[in-house]
Amino acid sequence: MSKFIIRPEQGDADRSFIREMNARLSAVIDAPTHSKEEVVAFQDRFTASSCNDGAGDSATFLAVLDDGQRLGYVNVRESADEIANERCGYIALLAVVADAESGGVGQSLLEAAERWAAEMGFSRIALDVFSSNARGRRFYEAAGFRPETIRLIKRL
Repeated sequence: MSKFIIRPEQGDADRSFIREMNARLSAVIDAPTHSKEEVVAFQDRFTASSCNDGAGDSATFLAVLDDGQRLGYVNVRESADEIANERCGYIALLAVVADAESGGVGQSLLEAAERWAAEMGFSRIALDVFSSNARGRRFYEAAGFRPETIRLIKRL
């Protein structure tokens, strides 16, 4: 993998890249009680909520090559740890282009999110990953994340 940097999101071109990654994110979601159309609409809505104007309670970082090619991004937000009754960091989205997988991009983005959360004074950082995303689950568990809840759903 060529050398890349991690930098904050910087406007419309970055936001366009983030939206383009929705298809990649939607592709790993197998939600048995939801249609593919519902999954795609969910991903579009959730991603749109990550595009902000640098509000203090969230941050988006991109991995970018020297030539400007974007390799991936992470969005991290302030959230609630309801067990400890305190604020924590929450990794809302993390996506890497297929050609950059296993090149350290995801790990670097994860580290940027963790640094942001630590700088915000949080003692924990959380995330959700779809059960169908086995590769993602392995990646996060290798980085030290551990499951605490399992959400079950049934279509009526």
